[in-house]
Amino acid sequence: MERAIKLFANGQMLLSDIDTAGNGRNNKTPLHINPSTGKESSVPLAFSDTNWGVQTRAYITSISRLPDSVVYRNAELAHNLAMKRRGTRMEVDDQTEDERALIF
Repeated sequence: MERAIKLFANGQMLLSDIDTAGNGRNNKTPLHINPSTGKESSVPLAFSDTNWGVQTRAYITSISRLPDSVVYRNAELAHNLAMKRRGTRMEVDDQTEDERALIF
């Protein structure tokens, strides 16, 4: 969220740049002049560890201090929003070995 707000606040993204009618796949990281190369690139504005790793890990520190009930409620709200956006229920594979599914 912080990243999105900064993109708008710094004029690097406009509301007209966002495809609200589709599923979001047409939304791309805006191009910006890469100071290293002098060429247009999405790298300076990308949501990457280089650009946002420190801030993201700081949020994780704060989140880890929250009671489980708050984390579960936020996950439920995010899931409901995703279902509303996609229009279908997300299928969950309880048997997956993907590391992202093994966090808890």
